[in-house]
Amino acid sequence: MPPAFHVLSGDPGGEPLGAEIPYGGPLRFPASPRPYVIANFVASVDGVASLGLTDGTDSTTLSGGSRADRYLMSLLRASADAVVIGAGNLRATPGHQWTPAAVAGDDAAAVDAYRFERTGATQPPPLVVVSASGDLPAHVALDHPATKVLVVTSREGAATVRGAHRRVTAIAAGERGDLTGAGIVAAVTKAIGPGLLLCEGGPSLFGRLLADGAVHELFLTVAPRMAGRDHREPRPGIVGGWAAAPHALLRTAIESVRRSDEHLFLRYRVEA
Repeated sequence: MPPAFHVLSGDPGGEPLGAEIPYGGPLRFPASPRPYVIANFVASVDGVASLGLTDGTDSTTLSGGSRADRYLMSLLRASADAVVIGAGNLRATPGHQWTPAAVAGDDAAAVDAYRFERTGATQPPPLVVVSASGDLPAHVALDHPATKVLVVTSREGAATVRGAHRRVTAIAAGERGDLTGAGIVAAVTKAIGPGLLLCEGGPSLFGRLLADGAVHELFLTVAPRMAGRDHREPRPGIVGGWAAAPHALLRTAIESVRRSDEHLFLRYRVEA
């Protein structure tokens, strides 16, 4: 049985599709603008988004293995026209394929059917890896991919990617030190067309997108855990590499609040 979500606030209603029923309502996005960028993160109550684990268990440990968190992740992946991750996320998650089925567990068939009903697609969304250097490790998602894979990189990095990973498409989007959030979105849009882009981090990639005003929504799972920080364990939050000026903090508006067990599932609209 899929996990149950309890709607605490938000959502105007509407008829949910099959796999949305456990979520408690339809998961819909505006028809425009396109591209439309959403982000999905899990964080502790005290705002930690990464424990620094590199064996593939980082977000699972942080979320306490929440089935509801993984189920929502599968619905968002199934809704997307591309899943976008940073190179650090790839390195820290060996053996993972960024497909809906990879996080849906026993509900994979229902989520795949949901993707077809939503988008008409019979294949998982493309995976986009962002790497300024193009220096990426051997990884199953690159070398034995479960879906189409693109690497957005610098002009210098494109040659590195093409030489090391023959099954992916390298896209040059600027110089090595100048991959901007707007440039990343433009490169993905040129390659696959305007669509719904799901950013799954990490914090540096999310920071670049926020810096250029490229993010429209944030899905944030608040896990009922305290992680803490000190000088030996800086432990980033969901945003890295960018800071708004005190007089220009980025505003958000809450779209919905859900609960499953002790986890909160927050959906924010990021205001321009």
